[in-house]
Amino acid sequence: MLTRIVARRWMTKMTLFQWFPKTFPNGEPQWKVDTSLLRKEYRQLQAQVHPDVVNSKGNNEDHSAQLNKAYHILSQPLARAQYLIKCVKGVDLTNDEVSKQMTNNDPILLSNIIDVHESLTDCENENEIAIIRQENNNRLKQLIQKLDKDFECNDYDKAISTTVELKYWTNLAKAINEWTPGSRFELHH
Repeated sequence: MLTRIVARRWMTKMTLFQWFPKTFPNGEPQWKVDTSLLRKEYRQLQAQVHPDVVNSKGNNEDHSAQLNKAYHILSQPLARAQYLIKCVKGVDLTNDEVSKQMTNNDPILLSNIIDVHESLTDCENENEIAIIRQENNNRLKQLIQKLDKDFECNDYDKAISTTVELKYWTNLAKAINEWTPGSRFELHH
């Protein structure tokens, strides 16, 4: 019975927020997320639809995959901001061309990204990379705090700009984590 209710939830066209009714009781797109509550609800729902737990194939595999995707998007600040902006404003910031176009309108951001990219390329040891990592982590925290304000004020123009910037610095964080001495980096939009 419970599996049927969960299955019906996936079959209708719903936002990702509506998939987690305990975490998002009104089902409306929102920025603020209680990540521990989201994780708990995700685990409960996953226990109901995971193919290894439920003996039926097909739909439960699809539901499990959709649930994983929904959880990932809503639990990660960048993905959640991109999804929220797409839901509310119809702007797809996961599209690299859209992000590039917006970055080209911000020469200061572009210059900062190039400077940090060059610094990363010039790193020769873990100590140097640790400094860049810490600076980038601080930058990411500040951008997430800025998104808090942007979304709280329903200022989607600023939220779009902040999300584009967050995407670049998040990609830099990935490059930092993959760093090895002498390695070359390509930053993606």
